[in-house]
Amino acid sequence: MSAPLILPTLWRRCSLRHWRLEPRSTLLLLAILSLGVGVFVSIRLANNAAVASFTRFTDTLTGQSDWIIQAPAGTLPDSVLPEIRRALGSEPVHLVPVVQATASTPPTVGETDRFGRPSYTLLGVDLIGVSNLARQLAAERGYFGQSDSSDSSDAAAGSARGSEGAGSDLWTSLQSGPEVWVSPRLDLAGRDRLSLVLDERVLELPVAGVIPSAAEAPAVPPTLLVLDLPKLQTLLGKTGELDRIEFVLEAGPDADARRDRVRAVLEELGGQGARWVVTSPGAERETAATMTRAFRLNLTVLSLIALLVGLYLIFQALDGAVVRRRGEIGILRSLGVEERTIQRLWLLESATLGLFGGALGVGLGWLGAQGAVRAVGQTINALYFSTTVQAAGLTWTEVAIGLSLGVVTSLIAGWWAAQSAARVPPAQILQRGVGPAPGPPIMRSLGLALALLAIGWALTWVPPWRFAGGGRFPLAGFVAAFTWIFGGGILSAFLLPEVARLLRRFTRGAATTSVALSHLRAPSGRHRLAVAALHCAVGMTAGMAILVGSFDFTVRNWVQSSLQADLYLSSSGAQSATPQNRIRPEAADAIAAHPAVQFSSRLVAYPIIYDEQATLLSGTDLSALLERSQLPWVDEPRDNAVFNPAENAGLVLVSEAFTERFQVRRGDTLRLPTPAGPQPVTIAGVFADYGNERGSILADRTHTRAWFDDDHVTNVSLWLRPGADAETVRADLLERYPGLSIFTNAALRAEVLRIFRQTFAITYALEIIGVLVAVIGLALTLTSVLLDRRDELTTLRAIGFSRRELARATAIEGATVAGAAVLGGTALSLALGWLLIYVINKQSFGWTLGFAVPWGQLLGLAAAVVAAGTAVSWWVGRWGADLPADREE
Repeated sequence: MSAPLILPTLWRRCSLRHWRLEPRSTLLLLAILSLGVGVFVSIRLANNAAVASFTRFTDTLTGQSDWIIQAPAGTLPDSVLPEIRRALGSEPVHLVPVVQATASTPPTVGETDRFGRPSYTLLGVDLIGVSNLARQLAAERGYFGQSDSSDSSDAAAGSARGSEGAGSDLWTSLQSGPEVWVSPRLDLAGRDRLSLVLDERVLELPVAGVIPSAAEAPAVPPTLLVLDLPKLQTLLGKTGELDRIEFVLEAGPDADARRDRVRAVLEELGGQGARWVVTSPGAERETAATMTRAFRLNLTVLSLIALLVGLYLIFQALDGAVVRRRGEIGILRSLGVEERTIQRLWLLESATLGLFGGALGVGLGWLGAQGAVRAVGQTINALYFSTTVQAAGLTWTEVAIGLSLGVVTSLIAGWWAAQSAARVPPAQILQRGVGPAPGPPIMRSLGLALALLAIGWALTWVPPWRFAGGGRFPLAGFVAAFTWIFGGGILSAFLLPEVARLLRRFTRGAATTSVALSHLRAPSGRHRLAVAALHCAVGMTAGMAILVGSFDFTVRNWVQSSLQADLYLSSSGAQSATPQNRIRPEAADAIAAHPAVQFSSRLVAYPIIYDEQATLLSGTDLSALLERSQLPWVDEPRDNAVFNPAENAGLVLVSEAFTERFQVRRGDTLRLPTPAGPQPVTIAGVFADYGNERGSILADRTHTRAWFDDDHVTNVSLWLRPGADAETVRADLLERYPGLSIFTNAALRAEVLRIFRQTFAITYALEIIGVLVAVIGLALTLTSVLLDRRDELTTLRAIGFSRRELARATAIEGATVAGAAVLGGTALSLALGWLLIYVINKQSFGWTLGFAVPWGQLLGLAAAVVAAGTAVSWWVGRWGADLPADREE
């Protein structure tokens, strides 16, 4: 009978029968696979949701515009509007000037989570102008639109509708003070006013109306608030300034050609990027994706820990099934079933396990993503940009990826088992028992292990993969990690005989120990795989612990040297890493004049576009850094000229992340974009900064104030007079300025460390899952081993071994396997820790960390793994002590 015809029969009579007889081991295997797939899917969904939240928001704001212009640094003067209009001539295009800001709800008493409150986007547009535009777009395209302009015009239209078409309400609103139009998805709870923190003030803004949207249009984000342009300019102190101008072309023939003509005019008028940058509506979305790409890729790779460990276990389980079912395979071969048919049957079993395990993993991943998405969102808020993501959705693409991952993993793991099954000779049917299989040759090759370690070392010298937007991904570094993991897994199996020999010297005469260690002098393939899986889990978990410990050690030293002031003030409206909320000059002056303040230092941060990439230009009192703080230097200035305002007009300091991202060093010259024109500056020194992977440029504030013609500040540091109590001064300032976040020195240090630890919150869960899967795999290994030793167990019971002694022997065997894995895994963790700190972290974020090994955590992990392995093994031994010798498989 041909293979295609006999395969369904073999599937029903062999594979399904085996699964019915062994439901628990089959379910355990599915659980291991689904856990690995689930972790991977949950991280993907959380990453996608965090970026998609920002994407949907920006698409709602700018999705209907054709082009957008914004200054490479600072703002645009509104005087460019008539200039642009004249240059465009008779082109049928609408200009939509925009001012944008962020605000948050006021902090509650005792609040500690800086990035936990709701954050709103305030959009200022010309309501009258965009109202006319919206009506035209509605006629052309069938609905009020997707851009900020149409949202604003819908707000105006909503006001008119709310008063039965009486346009006088809109005019009344425009003549009154600042009012906001809110999303229909915002729950006002019966309120007619919104309390918002804007800069250092708490404002009560009346609600003018609700932004309507047609059924065909995208839903208005719940955190979008629209104001009339002049009103928001006044509130922000930006009179005569614009954040961007959007261009909307009227419908008609030759639309693409007209779009290209408009862009060409704008680029020429903008001096090819000198005055402003012309971007498409999707540019901000692409920038956000690029900024977070390294972070998201790192998390995704880390999420493969459980799946990598599961790969070992599935390989082991399927290979063990071949050993236990050799009699069945021998019968099939003796009946004329061809080798390739047996191989196809085993691959079909593997693929089916992968399909069902992947399906379970997709469901598990979706559930896990609902919790992971908040942790990912908070980290992105703290390090990148504002995102309001609260839940993760599941798409058919993610379902397909999860199912494919499960199937491919199972097929890879089952390939060797399929080959082994196909090579079983019919003579195996005559054997009463089968000895332990030595395992695949690759798991017994010392040369292969050493070669993998050497390849990994060579890969550490390969530079990162660089993205167009400035992001980096250490692809070679991660490949090096995987080669070390696999190579170390092979080597760790060679520790088993040595550990067994060492233990035998200290336990001479103990029968249970002799029985347990006798099986490890020549370890089976399953023993090797179990050691490799535990070695992988321990190595990666301990390696991440070294990375986190080194990060903690480095950040503590950074905080201790950099944060020397008594109080630190910033706007509590800043709910993300984007420095949009600032403190007005008059407030900063009043704070500095407080009787308890001896000295104040101010810092202002401006997002700029340098070399077509987003970064930060900050201005601060550099002399105060020299006198009152200690920057952690990577490349210290050669002299103190950069700290003297009279000498530092052409000098700046840059962060280490900036040098890595833009490939510059001390002594190089930069041309910084500013509203006053390009400013040539020289890098005088490089400092360590662990709060911004995009890179920072630090100039003296006397120069940035002139470049930007702006005296607002982002934060203020205060040194108090001797005898002044920091908490008392803090309470006094909070009473005067309730919109400020004010931290004492100790509180700010704790907050910085909390944010960094929060960044690694997901890694702890991934590490625990990896170890859990590996310990379960050890139980699966010993279960299979005991099934193979049924005859031996019967003999031991016959000569007087009790159930307790058999369980003790199995526990010693499991503890020895776990101990060998811990030894190999600890060595691997030191290598991985070095790789993560000096290669992967450096290439991803541009940060240099000190190397700190948390020996207490490593010892605790080792003890926990050995204890868990011993306990699980003892339980398996108790079960195996009652295993009948004639049990059918």
